[in-house]
Amino acid sequence: MSEEPNLPAAAQPESTVAEKPAAPRASTAQLWAIAALLIALGTLIGGYFVWHEVQRLGAWQQQVLSQIDGRGAALEQRLQSFKDRLESDLAAGERSRRALEEEQRRLADAQQGLDEALGVLRAQLGSSQQDWTLAEAEYLLQVANQRLQLMRDPATARAALASADRRLQALGDPGFNAVREQIAQDLAALQAVATPDRAGIAMTLESLARQVDQFPLQDSRSPRTIAPQADSTGSPPVDDWRRLPRLIWDELRSLVTVRRNETPVGPMLAPEQQFFLYENLRLQLTSARVAALQEEPGSYRASLRTAANWLREHFSADAPQVTAARDELERLATVELRPALPDISNSLRLLRQQRQLIGNSGPGGEASEEESPPATEPGDTTGNGDTGGGDTNAADGAGAAP
Repeated sequence: MSEEPNLPAAAQPESTVAEKPAAPRASTAQLWAIAALLIALGTLIGGYFVWHEVQRLGAWQQQVLSQIDGRGAALEQRLQSFKDRLESDLAAGERSRRALEEEQRRLADAQQGLDEALGVLRAQLGSSQQDWTLAEAEYLLQVANQRLQLMRDPATARAALASADRRLQALGDPGFNAVREQIAQDLAALQAVATPDRAGIAMTLESLARQVDQFPLQDSRSPRTIAPQADSTGSPPVDDWRRLPRLIWDELRSLVTVRRNETPVGPMLAPEQQFFLYENLRLQLTSARVAALQEEPGSYRASLRTAANWLREHFSADAPQVTAARDELERLATVELRPALPDISNSLRLLRQQRQLIGNSGPGGEASEEESPPATEPGDTTGNGDTGGGDTNAADGAGAAP
């Protein structure tokens, strides 16, 4: 033990030298710890920024979705209002049709009542066959005037005039030739009346309304025609590398096409404006269809004029379907829904005058005048106030003996 302090001096530096490498190892561990701390701190900061960006994107998405829902609700509300207006128009048209059917039933009942009253008069008066034939002819002429002036029904008026003419022909009396001649003129005038094909007009407008979505707008910027380009697959191979820049330049030039447009270009419509433009055009065509069925020339022409103007202002004039639709609307606008009707009351007035002459010239004229009031019932029941002949004259002749 006493020998350890007496070691040689040369051995002591060796132990000191052996203890020196521990200091670098400690500094390396500290560097690694600092680096790990920095990495953890950077990861934490990066995670925070990522979380913040995700939150910002989520809020933006919610805002965009709320805007989309608001616009969708507004569009749905407008579309519902248009549907309600259309349904109200159709309901009004249905009410008008029912009113007309009710009026026709009422007139049919009135006609049946007239027939029954005529049968009662035949049994009560016991007049001759000629008197009843003349009364039937007069009644048919009254029906013709009523159907033409009140119901605007030329077909039924022609049938009634033809039936009255056949009854006068069966009499074989030359005194009624003037009446038959006037009936022939009235028939010719009714034949000349151009009856509009309302059902055909309605079907044509309904077909155009179904084709509205196929009409291209003017603000579509796609070119009408594109010049044929050379097929790139057919270009010859490049033999010389010095031709390669020229070939590349030609290919780049073919990617860009410059065209001149002489006509003024209007602003493009937003998608929701395009939707309402199509819906409004379809609504105008439907309104024209309803007006044609209800015989309303003013509304009919106004709707056709509006639809044609919209086709001219907002849709492509070069599209064949747009041009065909505009031509069809212009043709339909020239159709007269309520043509002028002729006056066919002259034949009824002549028949009443002739019957009055026969009644005054025949025997028992005073008795005929006394029995005439019951014969006024058919004329009064029909309510024909526009024939201009007076129901009293018809009554005088109905009960007169020939």
